[in-house]
Amino acid sequence: MTDRFGPIRPFYAWEYPMAAMAPSPFGLGAVPASDEMQTAAEAAAAEFITDLDQIDLANPVVRRGDPAQLLLEESQDAELLVVGTRSRGPIRAALLGSVGRYLADHTSIPLAIVPHRGEASARPSPRHVVVGVDGSDASINALVWAARCCPDDAIITAVTTWQTPVDGPMWFADSRFDVTQFQTHARDTVNEAADKVCAEMGWDTDKIQREIAEGDPRWVMLAREGDCDLLVLGQRGRRGLQHLFLGSTTTALIHRPHCPIVVVPS
Repeated sequence: MTDRFGPIRPFYAWEYPMAAMAPSPFGLGAVPASDEMQTAAEAAAAEFITDLDQIDLANPVVRRGDPAQLLLEESQDAELLVVGTRSRGPIRAALLGSVGRYLADHTSIPLAIVPHRGEASARPSPRHVVVGVDGSDASINALVWAARCCPDDAIITAVTTWQTPVDGPMWFADSRFDVTQFQTHARDTVNEAADKVCAEMGWDTDKIQREIAEGDPRWVMLAREGDCDLLVLGQRGRRGLQHLFLGSTTTALIHRPHCPIVVVPS
């Protein structure tokens, strides 16, 4: 990690719990001193870093406030922002997930979301990387990021999807649309993206594998999570029936990721 992105800077955000600020009988009705809370947060962050002695980490940055906003501020001079998920109840999981979703929408640097896997959370460097492609600038950036930042021996697969419009009656879709046109368009989209990135990297055109799949992109990419080490998506995709790929797809996948996901801004 450090040889590609530089030193790792841990960040710890804290805030008073609602029970401490709410008046009695719903809460304590008293707010502890800020310096005491800050000291406690710094001690907790330092203890956590000590447990990760196999990783070379800088001293943690500890600040009070909304974690999403503070992470955006703290990461402005970084090359990669990394957050994790936790096994929590539905309410706390939704609150934590909202941080990831907010960062995915507003970050100006690549965002990595790492799922919680208990003792098996540590993974080796990714060897199979899947990149969602729809022809948009964001998806091209995602493919470029994967080519530049993943290990040299990683297998990179660009994937795009196609599906016939389903707005009207099924008989209309079945009889009026030529399925081969959608397949051809998807194949051209993924080939143009992969060829462009290969040319930029000075690679042979077969360095990036290409795949097309029929179906809703959210379900297609969700299925691909199980057989890859890293999934890379663009922050925003195209709009319209033929280009509906990223954006809603990214939001759906980062809610409960099954493998590490990197969201690359446009």
